[in-house]
Amino acid sequence: MKKIGDKIEEISIIKKLNTHKWMPLVWWSLLVAILPYAFSICRVPIVWRIGVLFFVINCFIAYHVGNLIIKLQLNKWWILLMPIVFCLAILPKFALYNLMFGLIYLIIEVFGLMNKNIYR
Repeated sequence: MKKIGDKIEEISIIKKLNTHKWMPLVWWSLLVAILPYAFSICRVPIVWRIGVLFFVINCFIAYHVGNLIIKLQLNKWWILLMPIVFCLAILPKFALYNLMFGLIYLIIEVFGLMNKNIYR
């Protein structure tokens, strides 16, 4: 698996993109957009897809993205990227009630921005 990752990183376009400090946010957002379709292709039942993917995995990624915004010293508007990409990705195929997860991810990203100062 590491060899595949090394080959992907050697592509000239990927090298140029990875020079920007905001690219980890874009990669995480793309992962969040691709995972629902990957789970559908693998025929994961809807209950497990919503429970495991939308609640656990994507919420963890949202918190991590919030922390990354602070660590990379980016503008606060970057918190909108992941929820917007997620909502645009699920619109064509999934039920509209899944759009509420975009709001949930935004709230969890704000918790990540707070960086352990939730109670202060």
